[in-house]
Amino acid sequence: MTLKQLRYLIAIAEAGSFSAAARRAYIAQPALSRQIGLLESELDMQLLERQHDGIALTDAGRRLYEVARSVVQKLDSVKDELKSTRGDPRGHVAISIPATASALLLPAIISRAAEKFPGIALTVCDGLTREGGQAIELGKVDFGVVPNAEELENVAAEPILIEELYWVGQPDAPSDAITITLAEAAATRLVMPPRSLHLRRRIEQAAMEAGVTLNSVYEQQSAPGIASLVRSGLATTISNWPPLEELLEPTAARLIVEPKITRTVSIAHSVHKPLSFAASCMRDLVRVLLVEAVQAGRWRGSLIERSFEQTPQAWEHADSEAP
Repeated sequence: MTLKQLRYLIAIAEAGSFSAAARRAYIAQPALSRQIGLLESELDMQLLERQHDGIALTDAGRRLYEVARSVVQKLDSVKDELKSTRGDPRGHVAISIPATASALLLPAIISRAAEKFPGIALTVCDGLTREGGQAIELGKVDFGVVPNAEELENVAAEPILIEELYWVGQPDAPSDAITITLAEAAATRLVMPPRSLHLRRRIEQAAMEAGVTLNSVYEQQSAPGIASLVRSGLATTISNWPPLEELLEPTAARLIVEPKITRTVSIAHSVHKPLSFAASCMRDLVRVLLVEAVQAGRWRGSLIERSFEQTPQAWEHADSEAP
């Protein structure tokens, strides 16, 4: 069994036919068929079944395909890692970010990564906090930005900032107030995300600790759904800052006080999936972008001093390693 044969099996399984796989693998179809025949003879089992509309994997073929994919991916990642040691980070890096921060972070991550690390193939997954946390725990992404790292298991987390939550809605009368007490915010007609999300759980925890009852009259899964009710004046909401810039017209945002509601935003990765050199470079880049967002007021909150102190060195390291 050779690595070449495993790659051919993968190509056939994913292309669905010998002819399409031959074109994809830049090999003559008879030669491809011969290699698969040799592999089947060596294993003494049938891997593929010819059908009228292409080929299908047998049970043994499907199992070998899964193993082959894992082996080839690991070998390719080793090659990328060895090339990266020359100071040119290469390979695929997958990142998760909260959907509420997507408009703020996604364009910056994509553009800055293309400028600094052209050898990195980047995937950025923006979704619900729950989905991002699960992806980090299971190692489906290399790392992620999460506000609930303390709830995750088997992750290494670096706290970056403490964000503050805001009440947003249409005031009954013109006001220059920039704050609102939690009791006052809780008494308004609130539209809230589902309890499966960390934001909702954090708000309810703060309300319970303050002895306040939330007037939650609507529940919406999506940020656009929440935004539509707030803009129409049917409800108010409580949110972190990144999504609020799209909500502010014609609404107003006020910082919740007495007590403040805060969350710690971290960069986290699975302890079972150590960061590659390329992923480490991207982590440093994302850390810098978070710091810049806080310093510019685009993500309201306060930087955690340790992260702020480490960022310039990390960024200098990334700059020195970039081509």
